[in-house]
Amino acid sequence: MPIDEEQQSYSNEPDWGSVERCDRGSADPRPLTMQEICAITDQDTLRELHSLMKDRRDRRAIIQQRHIKIKQKMVESLVESIPKLQNEVERLQMQRLKMREMAPRENFWFVALEYFRVFQHGFPDLDISQAHISNFMSVSMSPDLNTGTCSGIEALKQNWKLFTHVFPDGRLQLESLEKLTDECLIATTNTCKGRCDKEERKLGIIAKLKDQPIVMRGSVRFDWDKTSKRIIGLFSQTDMLTSMLDLLGNLEDVSHVFNGARVTPDGSFSV
Repeated sequence: MPIDEEQQSYSNEPDWGSVERCDRGSADPRPLTMQEICAITDQDTLRELHSLMKDRRDRRAIIQQRHIKIKQKMVESLVESIPKLQNEVERLQMQRLKMREMAPRENFWFVALEYFRVFQHGFPDLDISQAHISNFMSVSMSPDLNTGTCSGIEALKQNWKLFTHVFPDGRLQLESLEKLTDECLIATTNTCKGRCDKEERKLGIIAKLKDQPIVMRGSVRFDWDKTSKRIIGLFSQTDMLTSMLDLLGNLEDVSHVFNGARVTPDGSFSV
C-alpha cells in the first residue's frame, strides 16, 4: 500500500482516547426520569415497576391512616377522661372537707388557723368551696359576730366578697398567731396584691401602680366564747396607707386613690 493511502486510513480511524474522554465528561449523575425509564424499559418490566410503586403508596397510605386513627383514639380517650377526672377531683375535695369537718371545732387555735386557710385567696368562686366556708362559719362563729364595722356572719361574707372583687388576685398570709388571753388571739398578717383595681384605673394613676406588687401589713383579733365555743368577735385592720404612700410617693395621689373608693386606708370595706 502506498504511504499516502496508509496515512489516509489511519486518519479515518476514530480517536478512541478522545471518545473515552467525552464519555467520561458527559456522564450524567442525576437519576433517570420516568420518561427516560419508560424509553429504555420493556412493557412487562414497566408494569411491574408501576405495581411496586402503587404497593408502596398503598402501604404508606395505610400507615398514615393507622397513625391518624391512633391519634383520634387518644383524643377521644382524653375527652372521655375529663368528666371522670372532674368527678374524682370533686370526690376528693368532698372527702377532704368531711375530714376537716370532723376536726375539733371547739379548739380556739384550730378555728383561727382554719379561718386563714379558707380565706387565704378571698371568697372562692366554686360552689363546693362556698358551701364549706358557710358551714365553717356557721359552726365556729356566733350568729351575731361582731367585726367592728358590721355584725353577723352574712356581713362578714359580704366583706370578703367585696375584698375579692376589689383585689381579685389578693392573698392573705398569716405571719404569726399569739395568745393574749384564754379568750383572745392576735394574728399578724400580710395582704399581697399583684395588680391595680378598677378604682385606681379610673383615677389615672395606673402608670405608677401598673405591675407593682403591694404588700400590706395588718392584724386580726379573735375573741372566743368558752361557753358556746365560738368566735364572738373578729376585728381586722390592714395598713394600706403606708404601702400606697411608699408606692405613689405623695399624699395627694394617695388621697385620690381612696377618695370615693370602697376600701378605707385601714382596710375596711363599705358596701
